[in-house]
Amino acid sequence: MDSTTVAFDPFTNYLSADPYPLYQALRDNAPVHYMEDADLWVVTRYDDCTEILRDPDTFSSRLGMRLAFADSRRRRAGQDVVDDPFGFTEVDDLRILIAIDPPDHVRMRRLLSRPFTPREIGVHAGWMRSICEDCLAHLLTANADGSADWVRDFTWPFPVLVIGELMGIPASMRNDFKRWSDDLIGIFVGGPDLSDERASSLIEMVAFFGETIERCRVDPGEDLISMLIHKADADEDPLTAEELVMFCVLLLVAGNETTTNLLSNTMKVCAADPTILRRLGADPSVLPGVVDEALRYDSPVQAVPRGTTRAVRVGDNEIPKGAVILAYMGAANRDERHFSDPDRFDMTRNPADHLGFGSGIHLCLGAPLARLEARIALEMLSQRIADVELLAPPTPTGGLLLRGSSSMPISIEEL
Repeated sequence: MDSTTVAFDPFTNYLSADPYPLYQALRDNAPVHYMEDADLWVVTRYDDCTEILRDPDTFSSRLGMRLAFADSRRRRAGQDVVDDPFGFTEVDDLRILIAIDPPDHVRMRRLLSRPFTPREIGVHAGWMRSICEDCLAHLLTANADGSADWVRDFTWPFPVLVIGELMGIPASMRNDFKRWSDDLIGIFVGGPDLSDERASSLIEMVAFFGETIERCRVDPGEDLISMLIHKADADEDPLTAEELVMFCVLLLVAGNETTTNLLSNTMKVCAADPTILRRLGADPSVLPGVVDEALRYDSPVQAVPRGTTRAVRVGDNEIPKGAVILAYMGAANRDERHFSDPDRFDMTRNPADHLGFGSGIHLCLGAPLARLEARIALEMLSQRIADVELLAPPTPTGGLLLRGSSSMPISIEEL
């Protein structure tokens, strides 16, 4: 395959509106595409991406995040930047679950995964529904005034409030949560420069979680942070304070952005096809499959970086040791070699093997939480809403790895 036959630059914003035709061109003509200027390999077929995600010995998350973050810093060279607010020189020094490899990853995931099983998450469904009802009421009030915005009025407050409740953080902090989340994502996906204001925001977030952890250690509650501290402390190899802080940071960002983008992307599909909400209202049993189809069809996380620990062959290409690979899960989920008619949203597909939450050892820890939130939201919407119209094209979120909307003005016809 000849990489020169496809012009592809993931660092530009032209992909935001609809990247999928270009993904298909890559899969067909350059499934392992080398970007010489960026020294970056882009992989878009399902089987290749699955191989990469399931082989952490060869395709290192730690090395991939480290090299990708270093490249992001280089791309900001010459801008008005400040020192790294965390005080670390490399991203893998941060001890974030998504940026470490075995055996460290095995230990940390074991200690962190206990509260995130479907059964453990399911016990919170009652109060999640109450939060969802409040957010839906706010959305419908805005709709009555002719000013409803799906993102502003529902898809970002709902998951932020859920994460805050889980972590024992008051709802009054939700604007801070959103600001911190946006600032951190901007750093890791090569967004705006690291200004003094942005750096201060990140320092504020880390300090807040450090203080919260110390408070929960002394005076534990029923919240997730207290549970993690005291269950981990009982282990032979407990989580360090730094690891707890960085997990709180990861949980905030992943718990906010993934669900916000999932719900935003799903609403675009519902607006284009009103029969989806009607079918959900008539038969809620299809909800789990619809959520997974939404994750496949328009994945909130489009790609993840990996670094090669040895020279390796992917498809027809030899990739050297120390290379950066972007495994494009969003493209793999539309691969017609694996999914039939992949560009059609099929409510009956039940694509259990989609890569919307990744695969292998780094399969998203918060997947049960995101699925439950999405099911609750779609069930309530289908019971209250007959139709939705987009009043303007959604404003896409910028960035290399994520796909969603920062604004989506809508008009709602209630049942």
